[in-house]
Amino acid sequence: MLRSSIFLPPDCTAQALADFERLVIEGGAVNPEGLTQRIRNASRLLFLRAPDDQLIGAGALKHPRPEYRNKVFADARATVPADEYPVELGWVVVAKSYQGRRLSTRIVSELLTFAKNENIFATTRADERVLSFAFDCGFKINGKPFPSGNGDDLVLYLRNSQDYLR
Repeated sequence: MLRSSIFLPPDCTAQALADFERLVIEGGAVNPEGLTQRIRNASRLLFLRAPDDQLIGAGALKHPRPEYRNKVFADARATVPADEYPVELGWVVVAKSYQGRRLSTRIVSELLTFAKNENIFATTRADERVLSFAFDCGFKINGKPFPSGNGDDLVLYLRNSQDYLR
């Protein structure tokens, strides 16, 4: 049985934070420079563990700096203002040996409960596997794909809280 837990970064052990960072770096879609501090600045961290306590999935909710958020929205040629989307969903990673089990959808869904009333954005590689969980969790593509720093094209996804206030 897989179990997930969600913490504020200050409530995490040094080992848990190191494991989170290692898994995110292994996922390959993040610049590792400054990652330690960005993880500590996140608003929530999700840890998905296997029965043997191995970390096999991770994700986070973040309140990124306005400069970063504005750049992402500008690069994507977004059709809405960046300041309307203060929360970023990110670092959603599942260990290779556990991929293909819809665990990303589980991670995202559990994190979203902590940002129900907020507009959320996420960026991810333009990849069909990503599309399914993004749409399952209420995200819609906005703008155009744009190049990341490592050669992949990124897509901006938005989730408007008004769509979920029922």
